[in-house]
Amino acid sequence: MKMRSKDEACTGTRKRRRNRRLLPLLSLLITIIILVGLVYLCSTNSETGVTTAAMRRILRDSADVLTPGETTATRRKWTRLTDEARAAVIERYEAGETSTALAQAYGVAKSTILGILRANSVVVRRQPLTAEQVSEAARLYESGLSLSQVAERVKVNQETMRVAILDAGVMLRPPTGFDALETNDK
Repeated sequence: MKMRSKDEACTGTRKRRRNRRLLPLLSLLITIIILVGLVYLCSTNSETGVTTAAMRRILRDSADVLTPGETTATRRKWTRLTDEARAAVIERYEAGETSTALAQAYGVAKSTILGILRANSVVVRRQPLTAEQVSEAARLYESGLSLSQVAERVKVNQETMRVAILDAGVMLRPPTGFDALETNDK
């Protein structure tokens, strides 16, 4: 058996260390190449006709495959309501509880609650802004905040807030960048 010199042994150790550092980068590069290929398949340049739904399925399926050194990400816990819970949701909603409160109580999205109600032909109530919320939204908007910033502060949907302040008589500003686009078109 041939004995390696100290320099040869150190070189081997350095190579192994370098290879361990490069492995995550190589894994990332392979993932990027795969994603670029998938994006190309869904682009108008591709003749394969891969749909967005198919691409989502591919990405979802490939998410289960871990590359070396990768850890599992925390996944959202999906809560499926039983038939009894669905009946209780309908009963509580018809008794006057809000869809937001029910969503929090059952640990599901508000859209899930609304879907259950609509699927069971329950008339969904509109939840308009209170007079205080409208006046606060109008004040904030007139102070110079954008529609989305005001909606975020008032904690309501942007379109709901926009309609409410329009009904209150507030004149909306042109969208940001509107004047610049109009000037460039001339």
